[in-house]
Amino acid sequence: MRKMLLAVMLFISCTVFGFSQTRPKLGILPFTGGSDGDGETIATLLSFQSDIQNAFEIVPRTSAVDALIAEQNFQMTGYTNSDTIARLGRLLNADYVISGHIRRLGNSNLVIATIVNVETFEQMAGDYSTYRNIEEIRNLLPAISRNMITASRRSTSHLPRLAIAPFRIAADGVDVHDAETLAQILAIEIINTGNYAVLPRTATMQDALKELEFQHRGFTAEEGARAMGQAINAEYVLAAEVRRLGSVNMFTAQILNVEDGRQIVGGTRDYRVVDEGIRLMGELALLLTDPGGAATRINVRNREQSRAAIFSDPAKFWSLGFSAGTTFADPWVIGTIRGTIAPLRYSFLELGLDAGFISSVEEVEYYSLYPYIHYNFFIPFTNKGGWYAGAGGGYMITEYRLDDYTQSRRIYAADFVVGVNLWNVLDVSYTLRTDFATASNKLAVGFSYRFK
Repeated sequence: MRKMLLAVMLFISCTVFGFSQTRPKLGILPFTGGSDGDGETIATLLSFQSDIQNAFEIVPRTSAVDALIAEQNFQMTGYTNSDTIARLGRLLNADYVISGHIRRLGNSNLVIATIVNVETFEQMAGDYSTYRNIEEIRNLLPAISRNMITASRRSTSHLPRLAIAPFRIAADGVDVHDAETLAQILAIEIINTGNYAVLPRTATMQDALKELEFQHRGFTAEEGARAMGQAINAEYVLAAEVRRLGSVNMFTAQILNVEDGRQIVGGTRDYRVVDEGIRLMGELALLLTDPGGAATRINVRNREQSRAAIFSDPAKFWSLGFSAGTTFADPWVIGTIRGTIAPLRYSFLELGLDAGFISSVEEVEYYSLYPYIHYNFFIPFTNKGGWYAGAGGGYMITEYRLDDYTQSRRIYAADFVVGVNLWNVLDVSYTLRTDFATASNKLAVGFSYRFK
């Protein structure tokens, strides 16, 4: 029996040890762009994600990698050069490398993250999100981490290889940085459809383009794209450009067959500002990868994005809930139903109804109804929930009954509220209620469902 127990324990130990050794090695590079060390902060926070640590063996950066980063200044616009990423990955002895870029968009920041297979140069997945300040980035990293982990486990050997050609600006009056950002997001959207194994821009592509330009000064964009695809053994090439069209920018993309140069599929989208263009790149990716079903999928996507625009912002508190509380006087028990709407960030409008029961006077039947409206300022927590405080008012309807005697009162009252929402579920609040002649208190604890 003892020998069998030892054998089982040895088997389990070997299995655990073997599994721990099979985790792929991951290098996380500082995100470029941004300010005040935001790129390093994001890379550090990403390396501390529990999902990332469980799925990968995180490789610390070496002095050689830091020196190369400093040498290159690592501030690349548009597509991140995969040769540099792969070179850094080899210096780290990593299997995969996560890198990214930060762009300022008006009052928000756009963060773009990608994961590259060091051996094949393939861009396995990408993710992009907007945030207002660095504190909000914590809420985005779990989803980014899951996306990267899923991509690293996916086999793409059966997928056709799609090379991303250098992006072209075909007219003056176009913001180059905006256009390059949109091209990068288009590539990410195509990757995430799972239809192609995507090979981002490399030095090999650039060399092919220079060689073709040397031999044929009058080459077309399609000829250049085909030469690049052939240079890296890709079956297809994504070629994109932007042109000025009156007051709008026309973003054009097409997928070409490398063998004969014919266009497999193409599409265009017009945008005025980069924020609008970012939304349209998802539609364009669907047109390129699923022409037949694109219309239906675009409608579904637009509905999901509309919902996300309303509910996904952590600084906007949309909810429904109920609570139970007391005033420590009449009424002794208060039940509340309420809802919040948040058209503006860091504040919300609360609409509710208090129903009060039980009087301190014996043999007296009592009830009260108090519809109210509050306007609260909201400070979200880093993860979920937040503090709130505000003021408002309502109309109190009360009634006392004793045998055949009934007394009713109608009172306008003002409320001053402070509360906290924990984990988007538990709500605790205190309300000071007054008609400016008398005052009462309400302490309530309840449940809230936050829309997301």
